[in-house]
Amino acid sequence: MSHLFCLLAILIWSSLKITGKLVGTGIDPFVLTAWRFVIGGLALLPFALRQSGSQSLKLKPSSILRIGSLGILNVCVSMLLLQLSIYYGKASLTAVIVSMNPLFVSVFALLLIKEQLRPSQFISLALGLVGLLVIIFAETELQLSTYRNLPVGIVFAVLAALIFGLYTVLTKSAIQQFGNLKTNSISFLIGGFILLGVSVLLGKDIWIALTLSNLVFMTHLGLVITGLAYLLYFEGMKRISAATASGYFFLKPAIASILAYIILGETLSRGQILGIILIIASLNSFVLNRLSTFGKRTRRVSQ
Repeated sequence: MSHLFCLLAILIWSSLKITGKLVGTGIDPFVLTAWRFVIGGLALLPFALRQSGSQSLKLKPSSILRIGSLGILNVCVSMLLLQLSIYYGKASLTAVIVSMNPLFVSVFALLLIKEQLRPSQFISLALGLVGLLVIIFAETELQLSTYRNLPVGIVFAVLAALIFGLYTVLTKSAIQQFGNLKTNSISFLIGGFILLGVSVLLGKDIWIALTLSNLVFMTHLGLVITGLAYLLYFEGMKRISAATASGYFFLKPAIASILAYIILGETLSRGQILGIILIIASLNSFVLNRLSTFGKRTRRVSQ
């Protein structure tokens, strides 16, 4: 079930770049990101309050500060950079670059929470990195005027992946202590409202026109892509390692690229298709290795 939760979360997140590109055409990336997490946090808040009422663990000011700092790291830094990458660049390419997240998660998990990786897992991650580099260097539209600034979009995407890797590892330990609903709801709300405040200070209009298309897209961004997907991802991560859960990010390039081709008309070169094949191969190796380990443990228990 943990693997299924992570897989479902990645399938939902694969539509983020497409939705962000469609709804974000006339909306500032700061404002779009802020409202996305405010909506997601408000949707989770009633369930988080019910969880608080049924558990003896109460949040202290220091705990709220810790969870809030995670919200700032995720919403105000990583997800803002991600939305800026989509705004300036290419949705399909952003999806590919952000799937570098497992590499950063593995490094931070090793350094911060001492999760160990076997040599076969290092090989799988290295194969995924090679695939990602092939996709980036095979990009043929860097200088086209089709995008606002594709090189800048690439830089933002790499930074977003790096910071989200750090956020993932830090949030895993917070959820083990405070619970999935509390951690996500509070961090979303604090991060979202702080980003709205920053937007006001920068002189941005924080109100979104209430058109039918905007309401549909923002509901999908806030409730499904943010609220539901984050819950699924971190619920799965409670029982498997952060590195294993993040390995499913390697699926995003293929899914997002297909969606970007169908919906946005974005194309990939042959070299980039080769890179996607390498990434999927690395994911297969990574997941099969983990399932093999799980099978051995199960047989030992049954014996």
